[in-house]
Amino acid sequence: MLMRICSCGRKLRQGEVCTCRHKIYDKSQRNQRKNKFYRSAEWLNVRQLAIARANGLDEYSLKYEQRIIRGNLIHHIFELDERPDLYLSLDNLICVSSQTHNKIHAEYNKSLANKSAMQKKLMAIREVS
Repeated sequence: MLMRICSCGRKLRQGEVCTCRHKIYDKSQRNQRKNKFYRSAEWLNVRQLAIARANGLDEYSLKYEQRIIRGNLIHHIFELDERPDLYLSLDNLICVSSQTHNKIHAEYNKSLANKSAMQKKLMAIREVS
């Protein structure tokens, strides 16, 4: 088994991430307001409802790629900074896999037109449900 040593001195298996990195990131870079929101009981309850509504499946892949993939993330169609009034709205949430989540954000980051087009596609999923 391959081992490596983290900068904090802890021995880790190859590919394992040390918890010290998350602590440093949380303190120095993570948006504290968002971090607090994502740890709240309200969010955790709404998140579970969104996962249950999707039967734990990636809703984007199911609709647009006809693939059945487990969804492990809840994505805000309109981001928290963009529409804070929709933080806990189930109509603004979609269950996706990490791969799909990366695709969505790649579109969001390309241009405002691409972001708007992707948001329309995601909202179409909500309208069907």
